[in-house]
Amino acid sequence: MEMRLLQCFYRFARDRRGSVLMELAIGLPILVVILLGCFEAARFVLLDQKLARAAASTADLVAQADGITEAQITDIFNAADATATPFDLGGTGRVIITSVVRPTTAAATVAWQRVSTGSTYAATSAIGTTGQTATLPAGLTLRQGENVIVAEVFYDYAPVFLGETRFTATSLYEVAYNRPRIINLTSVTP
Repeated sequence: MEMRLLQCFYRFARDRRGSVLMELAIGLPILVVILLGCFEAARFVLLDQKLARAAASTADLVAQADGITEAQITDIFNAADATATPFDLGGTGRVIITSVVRPTTAAATVAWQRVSTGSTYAATSAIGTTGQTATLPAGLTLRQGENVIVAEVFYDYAPVFLGETRFTATSLYEVAYNRPRIINLTSVTP
């Protein structure tokens, strides 16, 4: 009886039928998780690049103007949304354009600020609000009479496959600084 039991065990151990199916059953979930992780990582990197490009182009478009109007600012917000495509910057993000000026020997102040509309994302500028002293990075100093345009882009990133179940949304932030090319942009024309 023991001999017969041992023979059955050895025959089962040598049998290779179905081994590929077992390997597939073990390996397929791992491969799917790796594939989804690579997709999310690539999507996150693409989004970060799109937001950096949206911030840079927004600041650049404002800085090129020889005077800025509310209609032009609306067009620039639309251009930022288009730059971030296929991501919905208008729905889950926010763009803030700020003009910082140092008119005298006093500290630099926020001359004006415009915030994109249509988004439920609540973001406040890291630079400050109109009329307040501006918070600029350590390496950026303005001489008397100088002006700088700051474009800040905020986005609430949530993974596609994992959604809001286990991972919370990540707030992304990009900022760009440009000096006006033609004249100081210390006010917005209605």
